[in-house]
Amino acid sequence: MSTNKALDRLKYLLQDELTAVETYEKALTSIKSDALKSSLGDLKKVHEERLKTLSAMVKDMGGEVPTKSGLWGTFAKLVEGGAALLGDKAIVGALEECEVKSLADYKSDIEVFDEALHKIMFYDFMPSQQDCWEKIVKIQQSIH
Repeated sequence: MSTNKALDRLKYLLQDELTAVETYEKALTSIKSDALKSSLGDLKKVHEERLKTLSAMVKDMGGEVPTKSGLWGTFAKLVEGGAALLGDKAIVGALEECEVKSLADYKSDIEVFDEALHKIMFYDFMPSQQDCWEKIVKIQQSIH
């Protein structure tokens, strides 16, 4: 296991989480339903917790915590710019696509981690992200 590869992967995942938080924040400002805002706010909190954990991991490995968001950042800008026109169902649908991408990212390149980090990814982060994806799918299905 290369420490540099593991650190780079942690930073990449951290950027995903940073962008997830930003995207949920922007989506929440455009959602009209209070119940939907509450559900999406709960998912945002999960991403915030993982962001904190990943930040600590990067620091523990001697790395610098990224401050710029990753791929979701483009979506966050889209949501910010046109969310009012998209409607709740379209916003949640786009969030679901982003959750799928994050799930794939957590499953990818896991072999770069040592045994301890591998266990955290496999037994904590992946199931947590799977749960986020399943919840956003249910939320999307509930919107008429």
